[in-house]
Amino acid sequence: MSLKAFHLVFVAAAILLGLGVGGWGLHQYRTEGDVSLLILGLVFLAMGIVLIIYGKRMLKKTKDIGYLCLVGFFLLQQNASACATCYGESDAPMAEGMNAGIFTLFAIIGSTLMAIASFFVFLIRRGARVEARKRLLADPTLLGLKQLDLSKPMNRDPHASPTFQ
Repeated sequence: MSLKAFHLVFVAAAILLGLGVGGWGLHQYRTEGDVSLLILGLVFLAMGIVLIIYGKRMLKKTKDIGYLCLVGFFLLQQNASACATCYGESDAPMAEGMNAGIFTLFAIIGSTLMAIASFFVFLIRRGARVEARKRLLADPTLLGLKQLDLSKPMNRDPHASPTFQ
């Protein structure tokens, strides 16, 4: 994959993320009325629009760079050798530093992906709680309570004396 295509994929992903979070923020503002959600939605929508403009300018600027430049590099004969760290001793200080760097990157990327996944789990669980609360408010018999119809007067015996408690 060329650098141009790689860049395009991530710009497109950032645009979709910005517009998605912006739409979610505006939707939540309409349902909950929290001003911070309105600000969040507007900021992310603006980010998505700016990224669309950036993507168009980047494509116009790199129109002469072809997607198949990478094929040309593979067709050329290239002589390359591994560095002394990779080719040499596996317990050298440079190899240990490289391994530490790789594990650090794994930890950072893994924690970022876990944070994103936990955010979506939070949204799903929150939506389920809101729906359960709405169902309970609509039908209190789910809690074992008797549903009262307050729109009609109660049927009482007209001859019985009123009792006050």
